[in-house]
Amino acid sequence: MIKIFTAFTEEIDDVDLAVSELLGQLDLGHTCLTNSLGIIHCYSDFIDSGVVKALSEKCSFDTLGCTTMSASAPAGMSQMGLTITVLTSDDVKFASGVSEAITDSVDAPLTELYNRISAGLNEKPVMLMPFVPFLFNVGGDEFIEKLDTLSGGIPAFGSMAISDKPDFSGTATFYNGESYPASLALAAFGNGVDPEFLSISLNEENILKQKAVVTGVNRNILQTINNMPAVKYLETIGLAKDGDVGGIASMPFIIYLEDGSILIRACFGATGEGALILGGAVPVNALLSLGTMGLEDVLNSTESKITEALQTANGRGLLMYSCGGRKLALGVQTLAEHEKAKECLGDTPYHFVYSGGEIFPSRLGNGRVVNHLQNDSLIICIL
Repeated sequence: MIKIFTAFTEEIDDVDLAVSELLGQLDLGHTCLTNSLGIIHCYSDFIDSGVVKALSEKCSFDTLGCTTMSASAPAGMSQMGLTITVLTSDDVKFASGVSEAITDSVDAPLTELYNRISAGLNEKPVMLMPFVPFLFNVGGDEFIEKLDTLSGGIPAFGSMAISDKPDFSGTATFYNGESYPASLALAAFGNGVDPEFLSISLNEENILKQKAVVTGVNRNILQTINNMPAVKYLETIGLAKDGDVGGIASMPFIIYLEDGSILIRACFGATGEGALILGGAVPVNALLSLGTMGLEDVLNSTESKITEALQTANGRGLLMYSCGGRKLALGVQTLAEHEKAKECLGDTPYHFVYSGGEIFPSRLGNGRVVNHLQNDSLIICIL
């Protein structure tokens, strides 16, 4: 059994005050059990001010996490806030670590990290929690595919770092107070953990009926659709003009894979060569459609999925990640999804964090679990 405790602050500049607020809410001397792990999410300025480092130094257990563009917990919500979620248990063991910086290939760094963490756990992990760096040259899905290979496909649930900067600068993962712009932070859970996973993205009526074929890709760069430059294809269906794709920032790309699973990808912009930068890779020959998503779509899906989660939670805590694309769809009501979550959850311990990519274990029709990096989704883990 795992117990969850959370804390929240908006204090960026006064490090001592911020740490005091957080530790006061957590009351670690009375809440921590035999094994504990801390998950930190924050606006990037908390790294520069030293709050992340100072907080981690005060914890007697490992901490890890990544930057976000907005976060909430029962104690508060803000676009410029910090949450720490402490998982603690007498019977579930945790092991964690951070990889070497990723320059091009994830293979060697992730192999070394996974083997090191597995050895530290002294048993085969039952669940992984990865926090993936935001890199333009390496798609987030490459991290998840490699972890799948290394672990034999155990469930993975986590998030990709993001920031609110137009160029996504300031994104980082962290481990024990240090920040890493290009490294994977990873936690492994041992026997005794019994998680439940839920996810929601779009209703069928929000998906355009017109489908196209992916004909050219390079990692997470979508080069051609229907054998024409990707931006040109968007122009032919009226979703771009003169190379400007700004209007599709909150429009999910729905990718239909041959195994029957569906990926949701966000578009982060266009290259000078008429290609599109997606939040993860897509395979050649996959079918592609686009979706629409507005304020009411986001809030209705959040309410329905949290309500479903609470029916089986029985007092357990909820870890939730929502795509930054969903936040864009809220328009000027930037905290509306946080407010909806708080309204639904009452006294349930939780964190609700915006993500650059949602890492989720999908169950296929044949019962097999496949870990995917999603976009434009809300994912929930009940612990």
